[in-house]
Amino acid sequence: MFTSKASYIPHLKTIIAGTGAGGFANKWLYDATNRMVIKGIRNLDYHTPEALRKLWQEYKVEFSLPEDFTTTVYQFGVCEKSGEIVSFAYRSTNNFESEQLQYGTAAKPECSIPEGNLIEHLPQIMQEQRIIQSNKPKSERVYIGGEIFAYYLTSEGCNCINVGPFDDFEEQEQQISDNFITNNA
Repeated sequence: MFTSKASYIPHLKTIIAGTGAGGFANKWLYDATNRMVIKGIRNLDYHTPEALRKLWQEYKVEFSLPEDFTTTVYQFGVCEKSGEIVSFAYRSTNNFESEQLQYGTAAKPECSIPEGNLIEHLPQIMQEQRIIQSNKPKSERVYIGGEIFAYYLTSEGCNCINVGPFDDFEEQEQQISDNFITNNA
């Protein structure tokens, strides 16, 4: 199925994104948005490691995930103290310890990042990611498809831009529908 792997929390001026377990970052986003009294990304960072550890244990049981399954949550936001953009990673392989990321451009999964307007290059970047992933064993792949969305975060807010669908969007959408019908018949 298609799933959004990133969302913006306006009152925290923060984007939460995830890789690995589909839906885990979205569960965390829900908790951070609705179940916590938080002032901003630095305050959220303080509470995140412990909360993610607990949520991950519950999530693995709920979805019967194997012990070696991994996930990473990213938080990008406007610092409530400095007004600058700050970023953090929380990896299940590192017990969700807070890792402040260096300011700049990075991509996951791996690919080359061309010079120039990043949004204009996203389709080519993501196509390269798909090619790299298609050469890995199925159990190790990151599956990329559907539509390409870009989040542009500034101190004034966040824009979400629909860059467009992948060339095989309609084919993937049909496969999802067919699989759903087959598995729920």
